[in-house]
Amino acid sequence: MTTLISAKLTLAVRLIDTTTGRDITEPNVRFTIDGNDFMPMKKGDGLYAFVNVGRDDFLMQIDVYGYDTKVIPVIKEELDQKLPMLDVFLMPSEKNRAYGEVLEVYGTLSDLSYIEAINLNRPIALFHSSQTKKEVHKISLLSMTPGGGVSLDSLEYALLSETGSFYDTFKVLEQDSTTTVRISKALRNEHKLNDRIFRILYGDVKPEGDFVLKVRDDASSLPHLLHFVAGEKEYFREIDIHLETGEIDLLEGAVEYKPIEQEEEQDKAEGGTEH
Repeated sequence: MTTLISAKLTLAVRLIDTTTGRDITEPNVRFTIDGNDFMPMKKGDGLYAFVNVGRDDFLMQIDVYGYDTKVIPVIKEELDQKLPMLDVFLMPSEKNRAYGEVLEVYGTLSDLSYIEAINLNRPIALFHSSQTKKEVHKISLLSMTPGGGVSLDSLEYALLSETGSFYDTFKVLEQDSTTTVRISKALRNEHKLNDRIFRILYGDVKPEGDFVLKVRDDASSLPHLLHFVAGEKEYFREIDIHLETGEIDLLEGAVEYKPIEQEEEQDKAEGGTEH
């Protein structure tokens, strides 16, 4: 008599060093689900498969040697039903210096829910054009080197505005060619030829508003554009982390983001008041 044992993939987790964008190769990894240790199957560098977990939603804690502990809620409805994949970006701890020492900015801001950044000195590609046809959204790209191709992973990226004051984010679903990617939804703003595309560095925010964002100390100048959300407002702030490392007032020098159409309506209203 043959016994059939079936296994259903509940979740695939990919661990990524947010400061480098590289998959985490550290073998000392521990997963805890709803307070209980869980041993997934390792499928490659930084890639783990959870099968037959048997929960709809759960809380997962990830402890990796050399990285800060990460606690994330796993919501079944937010995952792809065919391939439930979760990319988890971890920040290195002070003892992790494999790719350069770590600098950080930190502080507290009431109602803060999210913080991330891009390194303004390190674009990875250039924008050419965007198109939407039959609910399929695509972006055409240009390489940073003439005649070269562009390789983007299935992650979120930042597309900086021409002014450099804000950026849009887009999620790559699939790369159709060396110069074209399919994205999850249309860009929220118009962009021009040669607008720069960047990898995103993710920070961490506690429920009480304590935040931290870390980068590698691998250059003499580290200009970053911070992007964060506090309450119902969205902000951008340019900062050189070499000059302002340590505790900062996040709102100092920050500019509230407003959609283009909202700015135009405000300009018209102010113009009407003056006349």
